[in-house]
Amino acid sequence: MLFERMQKESLEARKARDQVKSSVLTTAISQIKALAIDDGHRAVNDADVMKIVKQFLKGVEENLALAAQGKMDASRAEQFKLEKDILLSYLPQQMSADDIKAAVKKSGATNIGEAMKYLKANFDGQYDGKLASGVIKEVIG
Repeated sequence: MLFERMQKESLEARKARDQVKSSVLTTAISQIKALAIDDGHRAVNDADVMKIVKQFLKGVEENLALAAQGKMDASRAEQFKLEKDILLSYLPQQMSADDIKAAVKKSGATNIGEAMKYLKANFDGQYDGKLASGVIKEVIG
C-alpha cells in the first residue's frame, strides 16, 4: 500500500537527516490522514495518497513555473525539483498519448464522454486529463 510505503520512507528520511524528503512526506502524510478522517474516520487508501500527491505536485509545478520566470531564488527551484521527484515516485506510471489512443480505440467509444468514462473506469490515476482530452478529440473527431 502506498501509504505504508510513504510512512516507511518518511521514517528513513528522518533517520538519514534528509530534510527535503522528510518534510515533504511528513506534510503529505498528515494531509492524507486528515482527508481520511474528514471522510468519515475511515482507513487511508491508495486513492487518498494519489489525490494528495497530485495536489502537492500541482503546487510544486506552480512554484517551478515561478522559478523559471526568475521570481525566486535558484536554490529554492532545486528544492522544488527534488520535491517533484519524490512525489512522482508515489504515482503510477503515466500513460503516453499512444497508450491513451490505443485504449480509446479499444473502448469503442463514440463520444468524448464515453471515452473519458472508460479511461476513468479502467486507468484512473494513470493518465493526464488534459492529454487524454486532446487525444480523444483527435481519435473521435
